[in-house]
Amino acid sequence: MATASHPRRRPPGAARGQVPVTRRFLLARPVRTAAGAGGIGLALMLMLLLAGLWAGVQDRVTTFDDNLGADLVVVPAGTRNLFADPGVLPAPAVEEVAAIPGVDAAAPLRTMYQILELPHGKAAVAAVASDPAGGLGGPWAFTAGRAPGADDEVAVDAVFADQHGLALGDRLPVLGHSMRVVGLTDDTALFMTPLLFTTTNGMDRMLRATGTTGAVLVTTSDPAGVADRLEAAGFTVRNPAQLREASLQLATDIYGSPVRLMVGVAFAAGTLIVALVAYTQVTEQQRQLGVLKALGATPGRLRRIAVSETAVLTGLGAITAVVLLLATRELLAWWRPAFPVVLTPTTIVQTAAAAAVMAVLAAWLPARQLSRIDAASAFRSGR
Repeated sequence: MATASHPRRRPPGAARGQVPVTRRFLLARPVRTAAGAGGIGLALMLMLLLAGLWAGVQDRVTTFDDNLGADLVVVPAGTRNLFADPGVLPAPAVEEVAAIPGVDAAAPLRTMYQILELPHGKAAVAAVASDPAGGLGGPWAFTAGRAPGADDEVAVDAVFADQHGLALGDRLPVLGHSMRVVGLTDDTALFMTPLLFTTTNGMDRMLRATGTTGAVLVTTSDPAGVADRLEAAGFTVRNPAQLREASLQLATDIYGSPVRLMVGVAFAAGTLIVALVAYTQVTEQQRQLGVLKALGATPGRLRRIAVSETAVLTGLGAITAVVLLLATRELLAWWRPAFPVVLTPTTIVQTAAAAAVMAVLAAWLPARQLSRIDAASAFRSGR
């Protein structure tokens, strides 16, 4: 006897396709969704911006150390940073260092901070005096002109020149002497302090210190061995890595505490804003989620809806943050080029992780509470 076949009944939730609840929730109130994404975007942008500013400070303070062109630097005893700890060595130290076995070349160097008296005000610079014949310690990139060769010539950072209306051939007062600008250098600035390059002879003449030098730059194919021999001869030796570490430590001592405090406050405020936006978004939809529960949605389904909605909202906020950050970087580069914003993978990962954790927690908690309420209360709340 033939038996009529009946189609198997699908259990709830096993339909061909589930209703895109998350998408409908987000599109139901587009203004609210856009405002939420914008709030999250501003919070994330603030976190990235301040972290990027601190990374930019650390990157700038080592600009000269990273471009010395020397393998070793002989410095006065006790010197850790070439600009913050200026000292003097006797001029014959250059020839004595050059005579050490393994030294390929030795050149004098003098560094110091200076305040220039310009017609429209004062300006701080980090002056570098090097031997043009040695090719060590001088400018490494130009937008125009050349390196100083005569005693009355200087090269200045191009951004600094633009800010103060300087051009090739102009005269610049340095230590009471009129110096001619012969070069505009590219990307040659410490944090808030541009580099100014001149010759050792010119600087010695201005300082009336022809019998001394500030440091000695050394090139060698055997840095470790030559360093040992120099120290055995009574010299204090630093390598570029040690100078770089000292510059970073000095920047941390000066700027580290306030900048890191601002970064910490930005991270705390940003994550709380993300949490508040996500929590508000979910709690405002408790009645709709309660209706879904009354229609048979499981607690797990409700939590997935809440978390996925918050994840989408945070993703939209992240895209907004990137757009805002790029615009802010361009604005700062034009308005305040001394404040670079450098984004590192670590900064991006930390920001994304903080935002994701807070957003998920903010969505999970109200959804968890909702899964425990009486479904009938969702209908009563609408009266």
